[in-house]
Amino acid sequence: MLFLFNDVVFDLGDARSFALESPLAGEYGQHALLTLRVGRVVKMVREAVFDEPQLARTCPDKAAFLSALLAWKTDEANALLAVAARHISTPAQVQVRLASVSLVTISQLRELQEGGKLSSHAVNLSVWSHAPQRLRA
Repeated sequence: MLFLFNDVVFDLGDARSFALESPLAGEYGQHALLTLRVGRVVKMVREAVFDEPQLARTCPDKAAFLSALLAWKTDEANALLAVAARHISTPAQVQVRLASVSLVTISQLRELQEGGKLSSHAVNLSVWSHAPQRLRA
């Protein structure tokens, strides 16, 4: 499975297996991960992006783990936009949007990434300008 986290595409394979087998899974324990709900995963994303606004680029292992959790727990989302504005004071202020992007679109974005040409602008035009507002977290 391909998953877009801001402007980075991750190849997760099976999202559930990826999350449970990640080295980061040990921080939570298998039982905790199995019982996690989507709201808690979104809170984890907000906390991580609050601490590191460029998480997908600077901590790709953590971003991929969180992406796998979201994909697994929503069984629908394969794209995440998480933005921490400059002057926010709490993780709850991190803006999060989820989307389900066609395989064709996300594959094209991955090709751009592999060629070193994926930009935030391309992602916004391809994904977020079309994503329904109902998937905003």
